[in-house]
Amino acid sequence: MILVLTATAACILSAPFQVHAEKPEAKQEKISPPLKFYDTDDDGYVSAEEAASQKMPAKTFESLDVDRDGRLNKDEFGEAPPMRLKEENTR
Repeated sequence: MILVLTATAACILSAPFQVHAEKPEAKQEKISPPLKFYDTDDDGYVSAEEAASQKMPAKTFESLDVDRDGRLNKDEFGEAPPMRLKEENTR
């Protein structure tokens, strides 16, 4: 009988934590943008101007431009951090 009461009390006391843990949070999906999204002049490179027009921070562009030629080639652009997309609630 004591074992049953102890187990019941443990379930009741942990219930608020379980409910909180099960709440769905807004999911953030990460995707890597395609090069062609940034390469608006179709020359195979992303210039600083093209990157800026797509809201890429200048510091991010500079850190990706390993060879310091002022443009990102396919390999350099492939190292770009993924963009975060927030899933919308449809309530």
